[in-house]
Amino acid sequence: MKKSEKWMLFSVLGALAIVGLCLVCIVGAVLVPMQWWSHGGAAGTAKDYLRKNTVVQAQIGPVREFGQFPTGSESIINGEGSAHFVITIKGERRDGSAELELVRKPGQPWKVTSAVLTVEGRETQLEGASGSSPPTSDPPKGSSAAGQDDRPMDT
Repeated sequence: MKKSEKWMLFSVLGALAIVGLCLVCIVGAVLVPMQWWSHGGAAGTAKDYLRKNTVVQAQIGPVREFGQFPTGSESIINGEGSAHFVITIKGERRDGSAELELVRKPGQPWKVTSAVLTVEGRETQLEGASGSSPPTSDPPKGSSAAGQDDRPMDT
């Protein structure tokens, strides 16, 4: 085999290897987020919450499906997590979107702490998260609703 033929063979094999590696990276970049989105974790909890929420069902009908790619993030550090998602929802009567906040304590499941449904430009605060209580608005420390100091009294 001549030197030029060897060079051509190695060039073609190298190009095929690079193309193959690029395809693996592209497929991985698409499948990994889809796998993450479709199975468990904070995203799974968010989708279950939206499927079961009576306000969502009343406004858009039973949930048929969710958008392919939600926007947002999920972070877990030392078992404690927080997540924020904006999810497109396709219902039997109409479509909408939901913005959700979730938290997770070490060793505990994810809990929805805040959720807002938007349908045709109208926002509705959702409550009754799966296993969690609705978000509360605590007064700032050092003050109460009556304007009194919340610090313990010396007796």
